[in-house]
Amino acid sequence: MKFVVVTGISSGIGLYLSKFLINEGFQVIGTHRDRDLAEGLTKSTNGLIQLYMDLANEHSIELAAIQIQKIVGNQGLYAIINNAGQAIPGPLTEVPMEKIKYQFQVNVFGNLLLIQKLMPLLQINGPGSRIINMSSVSGLFASPFLGSYAASKFALEGLSDSLRRELKLLGIEVVVIEPGPIRTAIWSKHLGVSEDYKGGLFAQYLLKATDIIQQMEENAMSPDILNQPILDALLSTKPKTRYLIHKNKFLFLLLAKILPDKWADYLVNRNLKSNNKKIRPV
Repeated sequence: MKFVVVTGISSGIGLYLSKFLINEGFQVIGTHRDRDLAEGLTKSTNGLIQLYMDLANEHSIELAAIQIQKIVGNQGLYAIINNAGQAIPGPLTEVPMEKIKYQFQVNVFGNLLLIQKLMPLLQINGPGSRIINMSSVSGLFASPFLGSYAASKFALEGLSDSLRRELKLLGIEVVVIEPGPIRTAIWSKHLGVSEDYKGGLFAQYLLKATDIIQQMEENAMSPDILNQPILDALLSTKPKTRYLIHKNKFLFLLLAKILPDKWADYLVNRNLKSNNKKIRPV
């Protein structure tokens, strides 16, 4: 049985993925930062070993790594799936710096520290071990008012590229998952963001951005759509370096990769200024 660490298992992608991987025969060690959820998760998900870990707290990461080492022992660790993340929207000129730092601590620095602490366990397992980092389409295309989130995901993309090229020398694969809008609580938590900045420079546009978030939720993909791509990333002898999962993959790539920057800027700004309720979110 192969040990896999999955972070952020309390809901959404992490919870769906943990149950799926257990059914596929993996031994899942899941982490979350809500101590109150521990008992409920144990009852609903048989075979899941869960640990408390807060990616914003380095000491918490170090303690979790020690616990994981005790669990896997001499067998080592087959894979780390860095799924946990935070999204803090708002205008970059107005979002408090402590919130931006927290965003990076959870989405970037915490992930890297966990990798560093668990690297010896991946080496015990040997060549073929995996690190799977959960990025986002926001790591490929930066939308307005999601700047700190996009910046953290762009950073994770760059980190993953360097890490992949380094660890390839040791036979360890590094893969990035790039989902489009997924039906999770990560965005609904922030539907009131316009209230936080209603006296600011972008108040009228933030109301439209809230409409876009609501429509994203309505059209979002189910979290379990990521299960098969992640399973392929875990088991394939030659996994892709990136798995882009999006309902409108061609249109997204057209906007993010093919159109000149100024064309993309025009389309995004026109969307925010429009009174049309039929929005096509990224």
